[in-house]
Amino acid sequence: MNTATLEKNKASIRHLYHDLLNARKLDELNSVISEDYTGIRGEKGANGFKESVISIISGFPDMKWNIEDLLADGDKVVVRWTWKGTNTQPFRGIPASNNPVNDNAIVIYQFNDEGKIIHAWLHGDRLGVLLQIGAIPANLVPVPPASK
Repeated sequence: MNTATLEKNKASIRHLYHDLLNARKLDELNSVISEDYTGIRGEKGANGFKESVISIISGFPDMKWNIEDLLADGDKVVVRWTWKGTNTQPFRGIPASNNPVNDNAIVIYQFNDEGKIIHAWLHGDRLGVLLQIGAIPANLVPVPPASK
């Protein structure tokens, strides 16, 4: 894959997070998400992607993503992101805690020949989010002893 295509795919990911997700322009997701898209839970197309994002934003309405790293190789772009938000609304059936939350993840996006996202794999810190909103007691997760 040529350098111009790699840079274009990286620009699409920046656009996805900065211009669409952070600006809540979710009706414009089809500009970067293919109708052939399959997500981590089997969701399909731009609407499936949108539903997944809404399920998170609904619990953390002020959340904002920040891209920490962005790498491209072949038809894939890898992004390491963080987001910050406040759990002011119920999140997937868990009552709002009003706690500030910081999350991080690594996502691999695969692009088709038309430059749209067709697949995503996400590895995030779900345990950390659940601890921060109080859904899991903090003493349930052992803290390693301090190194000397």
